[in-house]
Amino acid sequence: MSFMVNGKSIFRSTKTNNKALAQKIENETRKQMVEAVHFEVKETATLKEVIDFYVESRKGCGRYVNDVTYSKKLLGYKTSPTTKKLVEVYGFDGSMGFHELKSRDLFRLMTARKSEGNGPSTIIQELLFINGLMKTAKSLGYQLPDIDVEAFKREHKLKQDKKAIRYLSADEEKRLLAELDPLKVHKGMASLEKQTPLMKRMKQDAYDFVVTLLDVGARYDEIASIEWSQINMEEKLVRLIRGKVDNESTLYMTDRLYEIMLRRSQNKDSEQYVFTNKDGGPRNYNPRALASAIKRAGIENCSFHTMRKTLASKLVRGGLAISDVSVILGHASVTTTAIYYASLSPAESSKRAVAMLNIE
Repeated sequence: MSFMVNGKSIFRSTKTNNKALAQKIENETRKQMVEAVHFEVKETATLKEVIDFYVESRKGCGRYVNDVTYSKKLLGYKTSPTTKKLVEVYGFDGSMGFHELKSRDLFRLMTARKSEGNGPSTIIQELLFINGLMKTAKSLGYQLPDIDVEAFKREHKLKQDKKAIRYLSADEEKRLLAELDPLKVHKGMASLEKQTPLMKRMKQDAYDFVVTLLDVGARYDEIASIEWSQINMEEKLVRLIRGKVDNESTLYMTDRLYEIMLRRSQNKDSEQYVFTNKDGGPRNYNPRALASAIKRAGIENCSFHTMRKTLASKLVRGGLAISDVSVILGHASVTTTAIYYASLSPAESSKRAVAMLNIE
């Protein structure tokens, strides 16, 4: 075949005697070369490469363990909860080009997950993981697949399973903070006088971190990586960077949060991060202290994310408008807030209505 692109003559063999096939090869080759000249052709990456980039970027985030799980499943295996051995599940070839993913691949994945016993919520989380891969690939300048995860969810009517919101009652919050109290000595623990500076610091950090989550309703990674530049002590403000939904929120501190930030600002472990790891970087994901306190307090079904739900529930039950709660939580849409928390509001409205009627 021979043709000219951008003033340059191209001579190549189609390696076939079939004229129709040769013409098809020539047309496709010409098309690719013209696009390369006139349009920016982005670099490609394999699915495995994009997954590795994404999972590595998620280290230290509260959902890191979940991300590792979804990365394995997407590549065709998972760890059995009983035997702890790897078992095969439906997945994709890691060597395939990430840009080659199609909507039909999402459909096959969804169908396979249903046959494996996964519910809608689990399938949605895996689709959101794929969405995270797309954002990572875009940031790195790689070619993207022609898929729309949100449109796919709507088309196939995938919705989260509705469950009652798990939040801490006032009594549970009080018990939890009592168990996290840095001055409390638990069974088997050295006395305060014999505790090392590192142990004292870890206990204080655990308490301060949980109170911060309770009082600003942030996601784990938003507080784990928060910097002093985001704290305005003079005006008692906290600026939260919402990586999940790509927005920001500026919130006022409660009195107890202000006291915590004031104390920490006067004795910083890092000039950059408010909460740090042993090396001075952003806090790693470490639920051990919280899990122990939860167990001692006799609280069930509780995690770091429960703190966020606790704040939201307090505000809604206290009568704050759903739209205002949405701003505080940093949700991308007020609809998201309403789906999860609007059901908590009617009961409180009913109480106020009954109180008015009883006056008569």
